[in-house]
Amino acid sequence: MQRWKRYAWYSFGLFQVIVFLAAAVKPAHAYVDPGSGLLFFQVGGSMLAGSLFVLRAKIRKLLGLKSPDARANHIKNDAVVETGTGSDV
Repeated sequence: MQRWKRYAWYSFGLFQVIVFLAAAVKPAHAYVDPGSGLLFFQVGGSMLAGSLFVLRAKIRKLLGLKSPDARANHIKNDAVVETGTGSDV
């Protein structure tokens, strides 16, 4: 029960801080280009794409999977060995 009281007091204090910050807003008197907001989306998207690329490589390495290029080379090399058109002819 003590935990709920503490949680309630923290929530009430956070609510008071939010209300105070909302009431103390001053006008900025500044100009922000409409395209500036899109810059944040571009940076965020680039970070997401980069992290997904790095994670994909880490997961493949962790699971022992081969990259698509390595699989294609392996299939091509197997075909050359089966048909006997390799350099040993």
